[in-house]
Amino acid sequence: MKMEREVQAVVCLHHVATCISVAASGWAVIKGTGSRVRDTLAGVFLAVQLFALVKVVLETAGKRKETLEDRVIQLRNQIGKTRGGKMAASACTALLLFASLLFKIGIPLCLLERKRR
Repeated sequence: MKMEREVQAVVCLHHVATCISVAASGWAVIKGTGSRVRDTLAGVFLAVQLFALVKVVLETAGKRKETLEDRVIQLRNQIGKTRGGKMAASACTALLLFASLLFKIGIPLCLLERKRR
């Protein structure tokens, strides 16, 4: 029961981070970053996150066979068997969630940072 709630929280936070990522990278594309390279990277990142948002919508609607929740549970079970039990699985899940949030929200914020003159 506790593991299911933990996995659902991880999936929910990941989906929210995807939505925030689309908004932040969309803002970077609309506003412009002040550099052609950064503008291109922001556009590519926006395209990738829009694809991820489509996957989130399809998963929420129940149109995908393998959901993120299934994959997280499978990963937790595999880590629990091979690397040291439930604590290791929980720690790894938390670490992966943190890395995902850092990537999805941090990249657009880094692209929006302008040089100070």
